[in-house]
Amino acid sequence: MRAFDSDDYRRRVLAVVHRRGGAEHSDPFEIYDIPLAEVDTLGDAAIRARIAEVWAFWQRSRDHPRYRGVIIGLLDLHTELSTALADRTTRLTLRDRVAAARAARDDERFAALDAAVTRLVARFGGIPADRVAGLRTWAATQGIDESAFALRTRRHRIVPVSPAAGPADRPRPEPIPAEVLRQIRADLDELGRITASAPPRSLFALLGVSPGAPREQIRQLRDEALMRNRARRPDRRRALLDDLLAAVGALLVEGDPDAYLDALAAATSERLRPRVAAAILVEDALLAAETAELVAEAEADGLDPQRARAVVGALAREQGVTAPSLPPPAGGLPPARADDWRPAVSRARAALRAGRPVEAGKHVATARELAGETLPPIRAVDDEVRTAIRAAGDGWAILAPLVAAGRYRAVLPAARRLAETAADVPGPGNQLAGELLSLAVARCTTADELVARARTAGDVDRERLLGEALALVTDHAEASTLLARSRPGPAPTPPAAVRAHRDGRSVLVSWRPSTTASEVRYRVTRFAADGVGRAVGVTAGNSLEDGGAPPGGAIPRYEVAAGVGGAWSTPAGTTEADLGTDGPVTLTGAPSPGDRDESGAGFDAPTGTAADVLPPPAGLRWVGERLRWTWPAGCTEMMVVCRPDGPPTAADDPRAQAHKVTNTRYEIDGGVLLPPGRPLHVALFCCVRQAGRLAVATSAGARLRLESGGDGAGG
Repeated sequence: MRAFDSDDYRRRVLAVVHRRGGAEHSDPFEIYDIPLAEVDTLGDAAIRARIAEVWAFWQRSRDHPRYRGVIIGLLDLHTELSTALADRTTRLTLRDRVAAARAARDDERFAALDAAVTRLVARFGGIPADRVAGLRTWAATQGIDESAFALRTRRHRIVPVSPAAGPADRPRPEPIPAEVLRQIRADLDELGRITASAPPRSLFALLGVSPGAPREQIRQLRDEALMRNRARRPDRRRALLDDLLAAVGALLVEGDPDAYLDALAAATSERLRPRVAAAILVEDALLAAETAELVAEAEADGLDPQRARAVVGALAREQGVTAPSLPPPAGGLPPARADDWRPAVSRARAALRAGRPVEAGKHVATARELAGETLPPIRAVDDEVRTAIRAAGDGWAILAPLVAAGRYRAVLPAARRLAETAADVPGPGNQLAGELLSLAVARCTTADELVARARTAGDVDRERLLGEALALVTDHAEASTLLARSRPGPAPTPPAAVRAHRDGRSVLVSWRPSTTASEVRYRVTRFAADGVGRAVGVTAGNSLEDGGAPPGGAIPRYEVAAGVGGAWSTPAGTTEADLGTDGPVTLTGAPSPGDRDESGAGFDAPTGTAADVLPPPAGLRWVGERLRWTWPAGCTEMMVVCRPDGPPTAADDPRAQAHKVTNTRYEIDGGVLLPPGRPLHVALFCCVRQAGRLAVATSAGARLRLESGGDGAGG
């Protein structure tokens, strides 16, 4: 295995991965530049070192103007790919699969060459001498080197024929650099992957107009798209649209749209040139069926019909033949017919079957416009579209409390169903179901990996790893079970006054806390009418929102058990009198509503708000004179409360010193500095923002005691 060189890797590996369209068309050994033939002799240390070198190169090059898109995709897959290579057993198994896949890929690569050679031998009794150079050039465009070409053709006789020279290639100007065009194509493809749809063919298709649209229309559509994009939450999709709309302004509004179309035509010519050469090489002419197919492919690249025909005709002339005539493209729209709306209705139904009701609604609007009225078939599809969008709204309403509570195990099936039935219906913050599904899969996968490491780790590391897993996925059953087994202790007293009432589409379960003087967690279980129980979640607060409760009808029965370490109390359940419809139970122990935080905003007493359903911080520790922990999902700020004479009783303990820390300041400082003086008792209270105000949890999520020697205990 050669030493890693960034320039060599960029030219020899990254360029090939980019040209193929991304990591999904390559294998891990190729991506990390590990020779397949040396896998048996390389140890785990050498493999890990190479993975680290490649990963560091990706981090340095993530803003590369040409490879940014493919590098970001590789970084997203790094954990999955590197895990498969880190272990020798899995590495050798993967080596065998990759070797078979590469052999199959080589067979596909040689299939077109073998077919052309077979056809020439059938026509001429061998390979004509004047076709060898063209055949070799075409094979090179398919990635077949000279030695492989000679191996595939050496068993066939070369037939001597007088060469017939064709006209020379004519240079074609490219006003727009090819690098700019490739970056736009990469951004369009990545946008299609994010939105789970076919990527736009060109900047014109991105705006929804045909090539050659008036400049003012393009400007207006660009401005409207910019306004819509500014309303989106900041994520990769918004950044891609910003870049693409900037390209629209530079190339189509401020620049010359014809120059952009000419650049597209030049790129299409490069892509189709081997196809045209192969067709003419075998048949000595370009057949009408082949011509029509090539023109259709050129239009699919975003060209207008006239340029598409011109591209194919020019490529044919380069090979010394003339392309057959095709029916000229229509100069305008044909007169409307009474049934012109039917294809739009068919497209709407197809979009519904594909789980894209918003797109189906656009086709319904087109059908209504063409028909001039809402005919019964159009009305029927419109009703289906509205029903699908309403169902998607219900699905997002169920998902919202699950996401807020970090219950990504429960999010997975609901998000998957929503991605299948309503992939283009946005939820809170314009998030699409596919994006939420990817986030849930990533969190659950990472939590599974942490739990797998915890099974074989020591006591201290096991508790830390399980805490990190529960911070990512609060309803990870195995992590909760292992954590309970690792911290046995006496059973706490059960909670009291368990109540449940409907809060919108969800059921809010609340209770009075256990009297046990320790950090207590509460496990909530819902029981159906048949007596079967289903876990709702685990929280350190005094309430939990059940977004998966059956809508309407009677409120189910709930049981709440208190837990300390691995010991759980006898569960306390709701009664008929506890199943009410009034407002939520008021909880105590939070900062007073009149208090102010460091930003000047007020504190809200968390009466059943998101602050109480957040999971506690994990891995609380004292490292390098700073307090550090793993932030729970959904927590934006943390109230750090310190008291020298005893544990803080609440976030607003009058005898304690409180300091609010944002997750951004935490990352900048590398932790939190604490006041001098030991011993020192520290408690952490999770916080979230609600309508501009700070909601603080009623009970501490984690505690730590610093002795005079500086070591923490009692967390």
